[in-house]
Amino acid sequence: MTQSTFVLRDEHLIEALNLKVQSFVHRETGAEHYHLAADNPENVFMVGFRTAPSDSTGVAHILEHTVLCGSQRFPVRDPFFMMLRRSLNTFMNAFTSSDWTAYPFAS
Repeated sequence: MTQSTFVLRDEHLIEALNLKVQSFVHRETGAEHYHLAADNPENVFMVGFRTAPSDSTGVAHILEHTVLCGSQRFPVRDPFFMMLRRSLNTFMNAFTSSDWTAYPFAS
């Protein structure tokens, strides 16, 4: 049996919302993953990063857009618009706040 790359840290039920919350940590990188399981037909996924600014130049917001321009290894010019045409998504966007950046998706 292979060992999972994620370790379950915590699990609890929020009864008022009929929601199961699980917290995982990636063994190698320490990345955190939260899984919220609910009886809902929407499938939602979000990747978020801490992007605490060291000044007011807006670098985090510029990087939010730059990430979506592809790279040498992943040469996709505008992945959001490519996915909009080829997926059953109901929501797809990117956000930059004062100290975090997020890329949420739903279908």
